[in-house]
Amino acid sequence: MEHNSESFSLFELNQHLRRVVSFNMREPIWVRCEISSANYNRGIVYLQLVDRDDFSLRAKASAILRPRELEKLKKKIGEVLWSILQEGQQVLMQVRVEFSELYGMSLVVNDLDTAFAIGQQELQRMTTLKRLEEEQFIDLNRQLDLPKVPQRIAVISSKDAAGLQDFLQQLHNNPHRYAFQTELFQAAVQGVNVAKEVIQQIETIEADQADFDCIVIVRGGGARLDLMGFDDFEVCKTVATCELPVLTGIGHDVDETLVDLVAHTAMKTPTAVAEYLVQQLLNFEMTVNRAAVDLQQILQRRLQQEALQLDSIAQRLEYSNKIRFQEAFRELDTLEQKLDLLLPEKTLERGFALVCDLSGKPIRSVEQLEAGQSLFIQFKDGVVKVLLSDD
Repeated sequence: MEHNSESFSLFELNQHLRRVVSFNMREPIWVRCEISSANYNRGIVYLQLVDRDDFSLRAKASAILRPRELEKLKKKIGEVLWSILQEGQQVLMQVRVEFSELYGMSLVVNDLDTAFAIGQQELQRMTTLKRLEEEQFIDLNRQLDLPKVPQRIAVISSKDAAGLQDFLQQLHNNPHRYAFQTELFQAAVQGVNVAKEVIQQIETIEADQADFDCIVIVRGGGARLDLMGFDDFEVCKTVATCELPVLTGIGHDVDETLVDLVAHTAMKTPTAVAEYLVQQLLNFEMTVNRAAVDLQQILQRRLQQEALQLDSIAQRLEYSNKIRFQEAFRELDTLEQKLDLLLPEKTLERGFALVCDLSGKPIRSVEQLEAGQSLFIQFKDGVVKVLLSDD
């Protein structure tokens, strides 16, 4: 094979390419892409950018965000910057194209369009919401019964989250002195690890679900992009299908995350979740107190009714006994009269006489009489002795 006598070293080729790029790409340009990875090291953010179609990867490039531009973006959009610089995030960024003989081509980031990132996130959010509705996950967790006295709380949050301390302070220092048991299951509440860690902790809690009454997910306030992890479909599905009621206090005032929509109960802030749990115990105590008062009133009415019935029974018994005594006295009077009439003296006074043998034994029949027998005959006014003749 013959070669052209003129040849270039690799350095000369890359030097030529650098000049071509420098000449043709003098001004920064806006590029739409997806961040496939982001790493921060010594003040520089190193990015890998990709462009995909529905089926495959179409392009990729490296990009850097240098300290100077990084500080400018921090001043411009604040901590939201770190929510944008996340794996999987669709971005619109202004870049300068540079070519180095040693390192090849790279993109130097000058600026970011936050509105584009939020718009892409909202589009993804709407798609996820539609899927959740179609697969009927929205009301699934709400069908679970929250215990009347939810005191054993599994808390999913970052130990450094401001909202966690607000929640615990409000819960444990409640004015009614209700006791709560809380156990923290640490998970990222911002960034790329939210979905993975929240799902893992829910599964861990479910493995010991008999030890808990409910799960609470809390974090402090933040920008809309900070909450993107709580719009993830798999997180929402895990919350919706959780075997324990899930309460959320994601710490935002206006927007709802999709996790809020599938949770059993969603409150605006971690403090509001704590107040809600305290109120559940207060409601139960009030219900018990009302039941105790109602029971006491029922018992008092019953005792009053029983007392009235006893009074009525006593009156009836008194009247009944009085009547029975009167009847008994009348019967006794009648018996007394009859007995009085049956007294021998009374019989003798009515003209009767009593015939006895000499031993005093009454003679009741003529068959007891014998000829020559001596008898006593008692009249009311005396006794005579007679002798029966032989005739």
